[in-house]
Amino acid sequence: MTLLSVVVAVLAVVVVPHVLLTFGLVSRIRALQQIIAVPARDPDLPRPGAVVRPFSLTDTDGVTITEDDLTGPVHVGFFSVGCGPCRTLSDALVAAPPAARFVSVVAGDPAEDATGRMVAKVGALGQVAVIDVDDPVLAAFGVNSFPTLLHTHGGVVTASGSRPSHFADVASPVA
Repeated sequence: MTLLSVVVAVLAVVVVPHVLLTFGLVSRIRALQQIIAVPARDPDLPRPGAVVRPFSLTDTDGVTITEDDLTGPVHVGFFSVGCGPCRTLSDALVAAPPAARFVSVVAGDPAEDATGRMVAKVGALGQVAVIDVDDPVLAAFGVNSFPTLLHTHGGVVTASGSRPSHFADVASPVA
């Protein structure tokens, strides 16, 4: 019986400090995770602070749009015909349009009916321009995937995302 008591006492002396150390480490890791809890950033999205490079687009009404037209707060949406997430996003935007001016850029063939349907849908948001999928305007904005939403102010990207919720509480920089 005394041998058993000695073994239990030795195990208690060894195990208890290790359990306390484990609880302390878990607590510290959780605290650090809350401090650095930053949502993962999609590497295909332009970074806030990026300057929009020179570009020129002609919208469906024949009006030319350039980087000089991005002086105030402007949302720019990039959509591709045949893209399921693009249809979902455009539906959400039409249901709850942004307050800022909106420019839609649709990648597709102007002769196709699907492009016409997408243009008609996003036309309710503001200006619409149709481009090829390899148009230089994509590089000017730093767009690598569809759909992409940008909030710009003064020709600078202030926010980017692929859902309207990414733009909640977006403040425009003071010019």
